[in-house]
Amino acid sequence: MKNSSDEILSFQPLADNNAVSANPHIPSVSASAVLGESASMPDDVPICKGHDFNTACTSDKDNIDSIMDSMLTTGFQATNLGKAVEEIKRMRKWRLSDTPWKEGDDEALRDPAVRSKIRARIFFAYTSNQISCGHREVI
Repeated sequence: MKNSSDEILSFQPLADNNAVSANPHIPSVSASAVLGESASMPDDVPICKGHDFNTACTSDKDNIDSIMDSMLTTGFQATNLGKAVEEIKRMRKWRLSDTPWKEGDDEALRDPAVRSKIRARIFFAYTSNQISCGHREVI
């Protein structure tokens, strides 16, 4: 089975009898890349759609959570932002007590009560393309 990235890079020139190929101003390989036939998406791929701002939320927190959840289906950049949000949620729930103490670990961290108070430290960083692709209002 071919890798989908192999298919993206394997554009072939259009046939000579294709109407687009007959136009001398459009290189055949360019026409096949831009004007090629669409392929059906697999059934398990989520439909790309943005956030529905008309949906009523009971609080600002619910609204923000709803916007962040919708990032998973907004588009490529937003999907990655949505995945980052999911990872941040997972990190916010984590405590050192989730990881068992083992021989060789710091003795000061052996007490479960101490371990339950130690959380992940999260740094937020992003690149300028997140702003220019429409996430300025969200970030």
